Amino acid sequence: MLSDQQKQFLTGFFENLPGLSYLVLYRVSHDLRLAGWIGTALAAMVCIAYVKRLLRPHPVLLGINVFMVAITPLIELLHLSGNASVAKLMLGNLDTLILGSVFATGLILTVFTSEGFLAHRAESLKKMRIQSGYLLSACAAGITWSLAVGDNHLVSLALPLSLIFGLRQFLIAGATDRQSRHDALLVAPAIAPPTDQSI
Repeated sequence: MLSDQQKQFLTGFFENLPGLSYLVLYRVSHDLRLAGWIGTALAAMVCIAYVKRLLRPHPVLLGINVFMVAITPLIELLHLSGNASVAKLMLGNLDTLILGSVFATGLILTVFTSEGFLAHRAESLKKMRIQSGYLLSACAAGITWSLAVGDNHLVSLALPLSLIFGLRQFLIAGATDRQSRHDALLVAPAIAPPTDQSI
């Protein structure tokens, strides 16, 4: 019987699998088409798990997996329709497009869900919008950064994504601490000892 921590690890690995598989396959085979289609197939499986509510989506990975479902078929379609130059332009800016997909996903979550881009229960709608705004700002900065630094994927994509993941965890930790203090203040009067009424 798997523990909750083991289940969380396995679901996290499954959600990360499309991106990891793409990177490993491309590094090993140098076959962009093969790596792209395998990544697309795995990302489609993850998205099906999202739709069937078998997996609670991580907001950043949701943006990445949606992108991976769409990008390879789109590039193939562009090649078949005689728009190879557009496909080549997209391939040259994959890092920026991935960050753009994460930004668009975060914006949609902020506007249409109660938990926002953080995907965590907030104290109020205003607080959720503020926290989501921090993450969206980090994504926007990452997009600008990826355009400026060139083709070094470690710098142009891995670094911004690491900062976005880290900022989300930092914001969740702060929200959890505030909620814990709030709950403690509510509980304290209920467990306070009775006052001595004796004379």
